[in-house]
Amino acid sequence: MTAHKVRRGVALPDSIREQLPPIRIQQFAFPLALLTMILIGCIAYPQFRTSANVRNVLTFAAIPLIVALGQTVVVLARGADLSVGSMIALSGAVLGVLYANKHVSLVLTFAICIVMGIALGAIVNGVTITKFRVSFIIVTLGTFSIFRSLADVVLNGASISVYNPTLDWMANGEIGSIPVLIVTAVLFYLIVLFVLRGTTYGRSVYAVGANPEAARLAGIPVHRVVIAGYAICGGLAAFAGILTVGQLGSSQPTAGVSAELNSLAAVLLGGTRFSGGHGGVTGTVMGVLFLGTLTNLLLIGGVNSFWQGTASGLVLIIAVALDRTRRD
Repeated sequence: MTAHKVRRGVALPDSIREQLPPIRIQQFAFPLALLTMILIGCIAYPQFRTSANVRNVLTFAAIPLIVALGQTVVVLARGADLSVGSMIALSGAVLGVLYANKHVSLVLTFAICIVMGIALGAIVNGVTITKFRVSFIIVTLGTFSIFRSLADVVLNGASISVYNPTLDWMANGEIGSIPVLIVTAVLFYLIVLFVLRGTTYGRSVYAVGANPEAARLAGIPVHRVVIAGYAICGGLAAFAGILTVGQLGSSQPTAGVSAELNSLAAVLLGGTRFSGGHGGVTGTVMGVLFLGTLTNLLLIGGVNSFWQGTASGLVLIIAVALDRTRRD
């Protein structure tokens, strides 16, 4: 048996060496693109590299990251949730009506909003997709419209001013010199990372995404895994809606617009495959930072804000193309 020398003089048999995954340029394309964009920004715009601007980028990336974490779980299990933006609006609408108009306690209002997000994600999205075998694209496109419509109905098409010191602190306060939003996003990242990497459910998500039929034959409850994924995604989107209300100081029926496209773009840019079973939340963090940095550069460069949608759409197309090259 012949052997090939590798680093530090260690030799691997051909049979083992052939099983090692090849190193492809696509694996480094996105990190290099992110680094290049940051370097260009630092050189072209001195204000880009200031600590205040870095703080702003991280703060405004916090809520999109929370949404994208839930989206990652769904995509890993061979799905996608196109209703997260509408869920943000619906959760915020319910918060506004219950707290500002009905004077329900803040804690109970939070609980109602989050339970609503989990229930709608699990029952309306997850159960319909798994039990009735309807495409996740069709189902979540439907709920994208339904949830947004319900937000308009709840708010009667108008914004509601909402203020509470605790809610304001959650969205705009600081712990020391670190914004609470950043701390919250990091905590959610660590929780989801642990769930995916350190629990039976997380390993089941990867198994279902890699091969649903093989996972079923191995005794994994595929339907329950998928339903739980949509429940997690709905719950995180609902919590993002609560934070959005605190950030804006009001419940708005237009909140969360384009959140579904931005979250998907971040997930795919971060290396999670649309075909499922490969990727993770660490890559999603990089994807969110890429989109946040791009938006920040467009604003500093004086580009009309109307072009931001074009930039996000192009990034989504590129992300899907990169995902395709990874699979090929």
